[in-house]
Amino acid sequence: MKSAPKVNILIVDDEPSNLLALEATLDNLQQNLVKASSGKEALRQVLDKDFAVILLDVQMPGMNGFETAAAIRERERSRHIPIIFLTGVVKTDEMMFKGYSAGAVDYLMKPIMPEVLQAKVDVFVELAISRFKLQEEILERTRNAAEISSLNLELEQKNKALEERTAVLQETISELDSYSYSISHDMRAPLRSMKGYSDILIEECFSELSTEHQAYLRKISSAANRLDHLIQDVLSYSWLSRSKFKLQEIDIDRLTREIIEQYPGMQFPQADVQVEGILPRVWANEATLTQCISNLLGNAIKFIAPGITPRVRIRADRNGPNARFWFEDNGIGIAPRDQERIFGIFVKVHPTQEYTGTGIGLSIVRRAAEKMGGKVGLESVLGEGTRFWLELRAVETL
Repeated sequence: MKSAPKVNILIVDDEPSNLLALEATLDNLQQNLVKASSGKEALRQVLDKDFAVILLDVQMPGMNGFETAAAIRERERSRHIPIIFLTGVVKTDEMMFKGYSAGAVDYLMKPIMPEVLQAKVDVFVELAISRFKLQEEILERTRNAAEISSLNLELEQKNKALEERTAVLQETISELDSYSYSISHDMRAPLRSMKGYSDILIEECFSELSTEHQAYLRKISSAANRLDHLIQDVLSYSWLSRSKFKLQEIDIDRLTREIIEQYPGMQFPQADVQVEGILPRVWANEATLTQCISNLLGNAIKFIAPGITPRVRIRADRNGPNARFWFEDNGIGIAPRDQERIFGIFVKVHPTQEYTGTGIGLSIVRRAAEKMGGKVGLESVLGEGTRFWLELRAVETL
């Protein structure tokens, strides 16, 4: 804790014994006591020091107390220092007038009572200390204001630089998205040709080929098909990145049931997919939401242990203003270390030989959910299935 500052007190008297007595009386105040034995010496002291109060003897040879006080008042630095006159002469109206005219704030008669002197001087000491603290506070606030102003200017410059870099980055990302979309789109034409010609060969010349060549042809057709699926997913992801669409009220219950009916692999006996209850309506984009639901259901029936019939339950609950849709499966589950990174693009956590896929499906779901103002997540235990959830803003019903 910072200690209180000490202030200066000037004692002026031509008698050394008086100076000694005054010094002993004021020593308890624990301030800086400065002594002067004449008016001229007192003037030299006020030239380079500030004082809380001046105790000034009236009757001194050469320059008396009144003359000294008048000279002190002429200097700008010492003009407002309070002066207490000390005198052994009986006070008269003329003396009082002369003293107050010279700038005195009080008179004390000798012999001086120590308690009275201490009390009067202490008042001016406290005032000086308060004034000093106020000046320090003003100075500190000025420094803080200057520092804050400097920091604000620096922050403004950094924000401006960040905005410029962000604009450049967004432009670069937009160009990359467009380039990716263009390249992916243009690659599909030769792939379709490869797939078409290989299918023709399989259909018309398959029996004429050796077993080894038949296997090669199947691999060409399969590889072309996988690459085409990959490009379609890249195009979907790129489209989501570039697109802006308005949200509208969507009957997700109807949409989900239609998706299940459209895919034979989601129907009995290939799979047991059930919607529990009536799913609430949400604000979304129908095409984008269709892709989300299709990808989540596709994963739910794909990542299943051999010999097990996929079982998926779809239900909904409320989370504040949002509706959360659960897609619960009986699949192989996802290890804790993979539960976040699985949403990254091209991320696969299961062997490709066992479970086919492009590694983009869940990236599309997350990007689509975010574009619709929602989010997606999961809960899973390895070997015990997974519960994916998709959260969107619900349509409030009266």
